[in-house]
Amino acid sequence: MKDAQLIKEIPLASTDNGAITVATVKEPYGKDSSPVVSLGIWLSKTSEEPDWKVHIPVENLDEVILALQEAKKEL
Repeated sequence: MKDAQLIKEIPLASTDNGAITVATVKEPYGKDSSPVVSLGIWLSKTSEEPDWKVHIPVENLDEVILALQEAKKEL
């Protein structure tokens, strides 16, 4: 992704060459747009683009982190 700053790449469980990427993007939708955290799911890192991608607005990040922690407790 253009102007994305990779924070971490995590091996994707149950795949040979997959990954989860976490990146920040300061202006994802053009000048003056709000920053996001971009999560990418790569079934194979040989692809040019992730198989799935989600952008989480920074304003929602704390609540999403709490929800993920709750989900983990449920499993």
